[in-house]
Amino acid sequence: MSWQIINGATTITFPLAPQTVVDTPPIVDSAFKVTSGQSVVVSEGLDVRVLSLTGFFFVDGQNKAYLDTTFVNPLLSLNRQSVTLSSPTSRYNGTWMLSIKSFTEKAEGTLQRYMYSIDLKQGAAIVVL
Repeated sequence: MSWQIINGATTITFPLAPQTVVDTPPIVDSAFKVTSGQSVVVSEGLDVRVLSLTGFFFVDGQNKAYLDTTFVNPLLSLNRQSVTLSSPTSRYNGTWMLSIKSFTEKAEGTLQRYMYSIDLKQGAAIVVL
């Protein structure tokens, strides 16, 4: 199974798995010092869960126009939108808000690829204004 980002009729299937996946647990803790000894830790509840993906889009034999049309432009059109993520690891599956951090064009000889860095954010609700 591959990584997919879906919104309505738009489905973007990643040709390669992300190189890095960082799942930031949504815990907010704080602490305060007590004069008589150790600090007290206070759990303030859940914060926004952030899933950060970095990797690259490359398809053997395809040019930059193909990568733009198939991956980059569709993802840019979904930036700051609610999307469904489907991944090989079911714990990441669900509804997220897509936040694109960067696309970097790379050319090595005749090979074209795009490096990407995206965040997917998950909370109790997603409101897009």
